[in-house]
Amino acid sequence: MLRLVEYQTTTVRLTAPEAAELARMTVGTRGGDGRARIVQRLTSTAEPGWYDLQPGPYVGRFQLLSGQVVEVAGRFPFQDLATLLGLGRGTAHLEESATPGSGGPGLVDLIALAFVREAERVASQGLAKAYQRRAFTRPPYPGAPSATLHLRAHAGRPDRLATSANRLTPDVPLNRLVAAAHRRLSGLPYPDARLGTRVRALDPVFRGITVAPGRPAAIGPVPARYRELERLARLLLDDSGILPTGAGLSGVSVMFDMTRIWETYVGAWLRRRSPGLTVAGQQPIPLTGSGPRRTGVADFVVYEAGRPVAVYDAKYRPWRPAPSTDEIYQLFTYAQRLGVTEAALVYPAAESRRSATTVGPVTITSHAVPISPS
Repeated sequence: MLRLVEYQTTTVRLTAPEAAELARMTVGTRGGDGRARIVQRLTSTAEPGWYDLQPGPYVGRFQLLSGQVVEVAGRFPFQDLATLLGLGRGTAHLEESATPGSGGPGLVDLIALAFVREAERVASQGLAKAYQRRAFTRPPYPGAPSATLHLRAHAGRPDRLATSANRLTPDVPLNRLVAAAHRRLSGLPYPDARLGTRVRALDPVFRGITVAPGRPAAIGPVPARYRELERLARLLLDDSGILPTGAGLSGVSVMFDMTRIWETYVGAWLRRRSPGLTVAGQQPIPLTGSGPRRTGVADFVVYEAGRPVAVYDAKYRPWRPAPSTDEIYQLFTYAQRLGVTEAALVYPAAESRRSATTVGPVTITSHAVPISPS
């Protein structure tokens, strides 16, 4: 297994096909294969067969066509990543310690462990069930005769019978969602054989549950005992945060786009600290007043009574007290076009910090925000 850390360069040994496959996943490459460009940089070294490999802001695990498994750990402590990924209460019960990028269980293993524990708990109480109307065209014939079914199945033949009846079944949308996530985890390799055994031990629990391709259907209200398991299942099946499989990738891949996840966290942080105000994400901002139209996109704009009052940019990297020149240009331009004097950069950090840089009438604040369960 190749163990990497997001944005850190590691020298690794690769075969020519593995290097070519990773090269196709590098930022800036073109192609309609639908795969995320998760590799920031891949360069050959002076020694044949050895490469400097730098992943981008993705955390998780995927498998190359050769069978080689690549795991990318996060730069920040696992508990912070767990909170960002929405594991919440489930991670509080994890006994295994995580040392990202240095061996032992990785992020995906711990997500799998959280899922397994929640699934085992729910299964011990019994899967949720609901009544469904079933058709019967062979004896015995429970329920009541159905003229419509009789015509459709037997063309009204008098020597045949068709009935329908309600049957209690666990094959309901909520369990289909969980079963789909379990199937995805079942295809992953685990360094800890015991964890792989526990994942496979859930196979009988979900046997007979329909796993449909594509996005899970709406499931309605979620019972309290299922809430953590449902969140974990959606986390694993969310297309916006998982590297697509197929199209030349073998095995099952689980990759989380930490840049997007951090933006989501910052949005929630802003809404908590801005009661009575409106926080709008991904706001287009016209940059030109004449000539060719140019438009920028701000991560967040805060409005008061419909009037913009501040603009924020989420930065998924270690905090630094002063913005770069490019960031000053960007946020100053956004502030000027919006007619506001407050702009900010928001970074993940172990402790709260803040510093301010004044550019004319605009104050750009750099916030270091600790990651904590909401």
